[in-house]
Amino acid sequence: MNRALLACIAVALLLRLIFVFIGFPFIEKRWHLRDDGDGYRQLAETILLSRYDDVTRGPVYPLLVAACPGMSLKVVQSIFDTAVCGLVFWLSGRRIWAAWLWAVYPFAIWRVAFVNKETVLTFLLIVYFCIQVRAWRLDCWRDWMLAGVMLGLVNLCKPMFLLWPVAVIGICCWSRSVSFGRGLRLSYRVGALVLGMVVVIAPWTYRNWRVTGGEFLPVATERGGVTTFIGNYQPTLGLWEGPGKPRWQSAVAEIESQNAGKSVVQMDRLFYRAAWQEVAGNPRMAVELAIRKCWRFWFLGAARREQFLSFVIQAGYMALLCIGLMRARSWSGGTGWLLGVIGYVMLLHALSYADLRFSVIVMPYVCALAAGASKDS
Repeated sequence: MNRALLACIAVALLLRLIFVFIGFPFIEKRWHLRDDGDGYRQLAETILLSRYDDVTRGPVYPLLVAACPGMSLKVVQSIFDTAVCGLVFWLSGRRIWAAWLWAVYPFAIWRVAFVNKETVLTFLLIVYFCIQVRAWRLDCWRDWMLAGVMLGLVNLCKPMFLLWPVAVIGICCWSRSVSFGRGLRLSYRVGALVLGMVVVIAPWTYRNWRVTGGEFLPVATERGGVTTFIGNYQPTLGLWEGPGKPRWQSAVAEIESQNAGKSVVQMDRLFYRAAWQEVAGNPRMAVELAIRKCWRFWFLGAARREQFLSFVIQAGYMALLCIGLMRARSWSGGTGWLLGVIGYVMLLHALSYADLRFSVIVMPYVCALAAGASKDS
């Protein structure tokens, strides 16, 4: 590593540790924040007591919380998030200012102080993409298998990438003209990717089958059903906070009361069906909501704190992204992979629930592309 990158990494780590130990405690009192709003520490306690039967969360982050008590978790998260600087540097074609864009990105620094999976998921995902871009470039099935293993770990953190191999086929076809022979080879490579992923998540799927009494659940529900219902609940325009919150809470409570006795997995599926009914009942409104959620994904937090500042920060990074894409010689190759994951994550949240918090995991690719091109351009 060159001196410029080492300096960037040192500054990134320092900024995150200062925020964890000084900045966040001050803001926490002022804004009445909860650093563990999703209850991960309570879930970690069940792991330590050997009572871990939860199926609502993937195992990677709860296990990390159990292994890192107190402030050590936030220090580890700071280290993971700092390591992303080096990986962004590589993805951008060794452009140092791409690493700096991530090093000073305010919302990445903000997230390391919370007990939440976004920081770890961001790190695991970019490790996967570095392996995946290398596998695509070298066209070696072993690298594709290794990418699949890493993709399995990503899904054990948050199973939103279970359908990613489908997107991989589209990206590969876009990046290269696919003849019959090349298409056959591509099918083998994607097969190796899927096999690696399945090998990693299969033991956990079996564990869920045992815990739930025979339900098929690849990783976890992640409360995806109720979140998708809230995000598509048209009377409140898919908003989590605000004056309409009691309305969706009442709708959720009504569905739960009508289906008392259902298991967690069954309730999750019922909420997905209820979300589909919202969409099917007024497709035009559903499309409008999806467009609104694309905007929220980039610019609007659920709590709507410091909206103007959030918009300025995100708009600045998006402007740099547009400049970088205009400078890129091609949108195929590695650039295609990075655009693919950005579009994939945004689409999933446009169909379910979106706010600025969820865009953090794709911001490393925005930083890499803002540097002018990917490694292959």
